[in-house]
Amino acid sequence: MNLTPNHKYKSKVVYMKKSLLVGINAKYIHSNLAIRYIQKYVQQNQNKEKNSILFKEFSINQDIEYILEEIMKTSADIIGFSCYLWNIEMIRRLSRNIKMIRPNVIIVYGGPEVTYTSVQEIESNTYVDIIVKGEGEKIFADILTHLDHLEKVKGITYRHQDKVIDQANGMGIDFSDVVFPYEPNLDHLEHRIIYYETSRGCPFNCQYCLSSVEKGVRFRPIEMVQKELQFFLDAKVPQVKLVDRTFNARREHAIAIMEYIIKKDQGLTNFHFEVAPELIDDDFLVCLSKARQGLFQLEIGVQSSNTKTLSIIQRKNDLEQIPQVVEKIKTLNNTHIHLDLIAGLPEENLSAFKNSFDYVYAMEPDQFQLGFLKILKGAGLFYVAKDYGIKYRDYPPYEVLSTHALPFEDVMELKVVEEMVENFYNSGLFNQTMRRLVNVYERPYNLYEALGRQWIDFGMHHVKHNKLDLYNFVYECILRLNVSDRMKEEYIDWLQMDYALNEKPKKQAEWMTMNFVESTLQRYLLEVLQEHHVWQEESGEYTTKQLSRMYHIDKIDNKNLLEALPLAHRIDARAREGEQGTYILINYGRRDFIHNNGEMVSINLG
Repeated sequence: MNLTPNHKYKSKVVYMKKSLLVGINAKYIHSNLAIRYIQKYVQQNQNKEKNSILFKEFSINQDIEYILEEIMKTSADIIGFSCYLWNIEMIRRLSRNIKMIRPNVIIVYGGPEVTYTSVQEIESNTYVDIIVKGEGEKIFADILTHLDHLEKVKGITYRHQDKVIDQANGMGIDFSDVVFPYEPNLDHLEHRIIYYETSRGCPFNCQYCLSSVEKGVRFRPIEMVQKELQFFLDAKVPQVKLVDRTFNARREHAIAIMEYIIKKDQGLTNFHFEVAPELIDDDFLVCLSKARQGLFQLEIGVQSSNTKTLSIIQRKNDLEQIPQVVEKIKTLNNTHIHLDLIAGLPEENLSAFKNSFDYVYAMEPDQFQLGFLKILKGAGLFYVAKDYGIKYRDYPPYEVLSTHALPFEDVMELKVVEEMVENFYNSGLFNQTMRRLVNVYERPYNLYEALGRQWIDFGMHHVKHNKLDLYNFVYECILRLNVSDRMKEEYIDWLQMDYALNEKPKKQAEWMTMNFVESTLQRYLLEVLQEHHVWQEESGEYTTKQLSRMYHIDKIDNKNLLEALPLAHRIDARAREGEQGTYILINYGRRDFIHNNGEMVSINLG
């Protein structure tokens, strides 16, 4: 399509009424912040009589025919797509079909997947009319204003007659001009992650990340941020995930936000931040110490502990400082910590990666996120990938296949290790067991490598599994350990305990030896709890019979297990005839904020 003042459809522009913004998310629970920003900005800055703008959200897991039909039902004259590596192929297919149905529809692309290769994208795909480069709020509004004179719009690439015109980029928008995207309500977002940002840009220059392309950091005025945070708190949103690339890039800004959240905390909403550990100082930690358990989640991108690799990707990790900072945060016992690692970075072979793995594992993060390098268009590594022998998939998400240092076979091994970390570390289902099994091996990596080998040997990678399948798998792995039978029994006891801590064991495997506690003894144990003022809130709301169904109650004979159990209370009480011993009670209504395990109490009847 030639977008010129003399084009045959020029008269249509005068009467153009409707624009549609489309976000296609990776998962249903995600939400698209960009299209909401653009809609609000256009509504505030455009003549509503001339242009109306709405948005629709989908996920890549929905049927493409359904998405196409829903888009076409809007009868939009301009359709803008938010393009990312996970949705670009679907968007291209949709665009081709939209143009076949309605050739005069103007299709606009924007987003990181097309920003840095806009000329190639528009040359290769004749169904794309305009590409927005960079932040879309003002640019999209300018497109609507100057659709018949696109030469007036900065920051776009578009088709003019037989040529592709690439306009120079403009300045980034003043962040105070960006309209808060969620007011007046959070309709249709009840079960989705809410994304929000208080800054744009990043002070660092990591070569695998697109944030390094934009220089400088712009901050939203703190008064606006506080007002918008209050909106989330009043709405009792479960979680707000800040997409600031480095939340603590400016210490005063970060602390002011945290202090406000702590002051206004209603006990329900959780906030997730990505932080740079080298910028965490005593003032930040003092502020963090005032938060209730679970109010904040901190994500720290370690990425590698290999100094040569860190130099190449221009990341300045202080390898001594990071564990110290993590330990200080963990000591507060109120904040969920995520640590990230990237496999496939330049000059990091399998041996070096194992060192990085062990380095992160030793810090015992609450979530250990093992990802794989993606060669993003426009990022530094995109231009020098060949220098390091980086071969990557030629389709989204452009994930690494091999490097000079890491052959394909090693990448595949790490893929299995990643799955083992997700299943047996991050899931929270095996906390006690993994903490002990890791000591059997020379290094932490070897535990997950061994689990991965047996996962493949057992054919577990071919089918889906429920929780009990995973416990059965670990049981079989324990039986094959080169340790004494006594140690195997110890590990199996911990495996059973993990199973019980996660949920009430209504269904048990054949190897499980949980004890049945008869109803009369159950009632007596619950009376002991009341006498010692433990879990009184529940006891006032439910009958004894109901409580016994809500708790797991078991007799424990393993003294080593009893001494090491993560107990909230230890109670000594008088035994009745034939009931001597130690019993545990697990309350699933009270779960810890990190692993979601039930709270446990022991009662020793002697």
